[in-house]
Amino acid sequence: MSSTISVFKILFKERYKDPTLQLMLPTILIGNIFIPAFLEKGGFQTYALVVAFIPIISLSETVAFALALRNIIFVLGDHLTSGSIVSFLMMPIKRRTFFLMSYFLDVILPYLMWLIINVFYLMDIGYWNFMTQILTASFTAGYFFSTNVILFLTLTIRSNGATTLASMFILGSIFIVGGFGNYSLLSTNPSVLSITSFLNPYPLLLAYAISSNATYLGYAMSGVLIDFILAVILLIISFLIMLRMEV
Repeated sequence: MSSTISVFKILFKERYKDPTLQLMLPTILIGNIFIPAFLEKGGFQTYALVVAFIPIISLSETVAFALALRNIIFVLGDHLTSGSIVSFLMMPIKRRTFFLMSYFLDVILPYLMWLIINVFYLMDIGYWNFMTQILTASFTAGYFFSTNVILFLTLTIRSNGATTLASMFILGSIFIVGGFGNYSLLSTNPSVLSITSFLNPYPLLLAYAISSNATYLGYAMSGVLIDFILAVILLIISFLIMLRMEV
C-alpha cells in the first residue's frame, strides 16, 4: 500500500508540479464568465446556454481538455518516446495499477476540476437545470471519447509529434466536419442524424434550443450515448495495450 501511494505521489508531482494547479483552477473558474455573458441575450436563454457550452467558446472546457491532452501526450507519451516508461513499469506496483493511476491523473482529475467548478457555478447563478445537465453530459461524453482516442494513439504510435498530428486530424475530422455535416442534415435528411449524431451533437442541441423539437434532443442524446460507448471501448483497448506492452 505504501509503495502504491509513493508511486502515486511521484506521478502527481510530475503532472501537476507548480504552478500547474495554481494556474488551471482559477482559469477554469474564470472561463465560466462566458455563460452569463451569453445569457444577456434575454429571450434566447436556452440557445445562449448551448452556445456558451460549445468547446473552444467555453474557455473552462478548453482548459480542462488541454490539460488532459498535455498530460497524455507530453508526459505519458514522452516516457514512451524516450523509453523512460521502463523505470515506472519496474516500480513495485502492477501494470494495471500504474495504468489506472496514470489515467486518473491524466484524464479524470482535469475533468473533475471542470465538473465540480461547473456544477457549483451553475447552481450559484441559478442555471443548474435540465438543459445545463444535458450540456454537461454532452461535454463529458465528448471529453472522454476525445481523450481516449488520444490515449490510444499515444500508446500505439509512441511519438509525441506524430500523436499530436494524428489526434488533431482525427478529432478535427470527427467534430468539425461532423458538426457541419449534422448541421446540413438538419435541413436535408434529419432521419440520418440517428446514425451521425455522435460525430457532434451540438448542432442538434442548438436546433432543439431554437425549435423545442424533442426529436432533435433524442438524436443528440443517442449521439452522446454512442460517444460514451466508444470511449469505454477505447479505454479497454488502451488498458490491454498497456498490459501487453513490450518495453
